Amino acid sequence: MAGTAVLYRNKKDVVVYEDVEKKTLEEIKNQCGCHHCTTTLNHKKVDLGNVKVVGYKEDKVDWDYGY
Repeated sequence: MAGTAVLYRNKKDVVVYEDVEKKTLEEIKNQCGCHHCTTTLNHKKVDLGNVKVVGYKEDKVDWDYGY
């Protein structure tokens, strides 16, 4: 099942990725603290930089509702 991942990147940015599989989230978690966290998102290899996982919610976030 896919969900929405919230990441804290390079100690300054918060980024949100939707449709992230749990397997991909685990790959990201295993690389937290590395200078170059790499994974595949939307069928493309991505270098996320130095990230920390802040949160994950299964399914999509209802942005109109507000969280």
